[in-house]
Amino acid sequence: MSRGASDERVEVLVRLLGLERPARPRSLTELVANREVHVLLPHAEVPAGGYPTAVLIHGHSPLGYDYFRSANEVYVKGAPVAELLREAGFAVVLPSMRGFGATMDPADRALGLEHSCERFARQRLLVGRTLLGDRVRDLMELLDAMEMDGRFQMARLVTAGFSGGGTAALFHAACDTRVHHVILLSAFCTVRHSLLATRHCLCNYVPGLLTFGDWGDVAALVAPRRLTIVHGERDGVFPFEGAHAAFAAVQAAYEALGCEENAQFLAQPGGHEPYPEILWQWVDVRWQRVQA
Repeated sequence: MSRGASDERVEVLVRLLGLERPARPRSLTELVANREVHVLLPHAEVPAGGYPTAVLIHGHSPLGYDYFRSANEVYVKGAPVAELLREAGFAVVLPSMRGFGATMDPADRALGLEHSCERFARQRLLVGRTLLGDRVRDLMELLDAMEMDGRFQMARLVTAGFSGGGTAALFHAACDTRVHHVILLSAFCTVRHSLLATRHCLCNYVPGLLTFGDWGDVAALVAPRRLTIVHGERDGVFPFEGAHAAFAAVQAAYEALGCEENAQFLAQPGGHEPYPEILWQWVDVRWQRVQA
């Protein structure tokens, strides 16, 4: 797949998502003040070129951006993985996906719901947009704010997402080349094995997507940048068989560009989990290389 063909495919995906750029740039300070983002910074002074940075995106959890620093299942070595990353010298940026936390609709909060996905997705479909597209836009806006801020090492930016957060991370990385490495934690499959096989939240659906391809074809747009897929063999939300099948399109794209080593599929013995130990292993190895 040539770069030109890839660019054309990205334009098609952008249209399907109904992706719109923000009307005006907002600073990171604004995003934090609005409780759309939480930022964990290392205690050390900002190094030349900025802090190495990881953006961690939660799944369908009422914890929102607190997920990777407080949920029981994200602990490694007795501490949440976000805190471990900060102690290792990383800036950790924690966005709250639109429809969660402070971005929920007040009516849904009053009803005791955990998120506003269904309400927001229906509203956007009526005007030719998608909630997933808005989440991609939010992540683009976040990266704009991080670039303006100047404390983050953007050239080697990593984003990682669990479940629905991985869906946002995947579609964002496909549309935004500023993502150097995207890590999908229990967040990959074919449409046939997942969205068509069981009931999923409406925020996962993009009208017309199958005229474009499948999730594997979306992931292929990340090439030649780094893509790591971490998936459990007992995942009941995005079945392992479908995740493995979708990876075939990824492999073909990376092989065509001569960079097959940049795409990894890491099978795990567990189920639908965030696999924080994999994140930590990746950081530990990378940090040792940076320090060497």
